[in-house]
Amino acid sequence: MVSQKFEKNERLRLRNDFKKLFDSKGRSVNSYFVLVFRENNLGYSRIAVSIKRKFGKAVLRNKLRRQIKEIYRTNKDKFPQGYDFLFIPRKALSEIYKNLKFSDIKKMIFDNVRKVK
Repeated sequence: MVSQKFEKNERLRLRNDFKKLFDSKGRSVNSYFVLVFRENNLGYSRIAVSIKRKFGKAVLRNKLRRQIKEIYRTNKDKFPQGYDFLFIPRKALSEIYKNLKFSDIKKMIFDNVRKVK
């Protein structure tokens, strides 16, 4: 069974890691999220969430950030292993975000994650 913890080593933190991620060609885009990804050769995946201020107030940005991390934490086995992921919500999501359920956000994320392999 996969651990349900969100360990520190599963977080993207270093500037150099973000630079490598942005320089990579891996992108998966839908109308609500941009997913930037690259292989990391570590044997486990790491994630980060980047939300622009245009998305909305800090309360909404932080709520979405927590929801994305929770989706990753509880569904690690459904994410490809050995990748770095950066989730970037788009403006279209901010316009409908208040009316969405957690399951809707989960579906949007997995629509992008399925395109990784």
